[in-house]
Amino acid sequence: MNTALDIHEPQGRQVVADTPASYHDPMVSMIERVAMDPTIPIDRLEQMMALKERMEDRAREDEERQAKKEYFAAMSKCQAELPVVVKNKKNDHTRSNYADLAAIEEQAMPVIHKHGFAVSFQPDGYNDKGELRIRWEISHEGGHSRDGIGEIPVDGAGSQGKVNKTGTQAFGSTATYGRRYLLCMLFNISTGDDRDGNRFEDVDDSTIDEKQLVELRELISEAGVDIAIFCEKWRIDALPDLKTRDFPDAIASIKRWQAQKRKAGAR
Repeated sequence: MNTALDIHEPQGRQVVADTPASYHDPMVSMIERVAMDPTIPIDRLEQMMALKERMEDRAREDEERQAKKEYFAAMSKCQAELPVVVKNKKNDHTRSNYADLAAIEEQAMPVIHKHGFAVSFQPDGYNDKGELRIRWEISHEGGHSRDGIGEIPVDGAGSQGKVNKTGTQAFGSTATYGRRYLLCMLFNISTGDDRDGNRFEDVDDSTIDEKQLVELRELISEAGVDIAIFCEKWRIDALPDLKTRDFPDAIASIKRWQAQKRKAGAR
């Protein structure tokens, strides 16, 4: 007894592979029909091909405009959420604090990534001044990207101008500084001193008033203090920029310097 089970398709039925339906661009289909019709002049076909190219160009331009719009909308939201990065390092030469690259990336990159951005930096040789060229690129998940070149002076010498690094160390230091500088600049990242847990808006950040400014100028003139050196010491651009909270210390420091000067002149 034959127990084999034979299965046959019904007569007249054609077995077709299970494949996704092909997508046809209506414009392409029309061009194909025109191309197959020998009665249609060739210039008509060329006109249709040119029209198709214009339509494709317009579609690409619309996509690029939309991607660019999404890029800047996301950048605006990203910058609004970026924290003021706490300065975690001290520069003994300049007697100032700064936020290193690790602190900036730890505190800022989660927000940058959250809004769909990717950031890359690549060394791109040196310019004719010997500065390190760093190529940067910011890309957004929407499809738009921006790029450019930053040129950073090589950090190979100390504050006295003496060489204090090997070539490799100078390259590494310059590249790290360049990345830190560019990242802050491109995303408008601010850095600030640690306020011992206090919010920045709770700290008095006002500048001196007119009365304090007059007192400061008179004392500086009397003591013969160089204003440029004073501004550099207090990290301000001009005397009116001095913070109210720094005013007592600034006055005291000038008086101490004035007393030391008088003591030295009396000898």
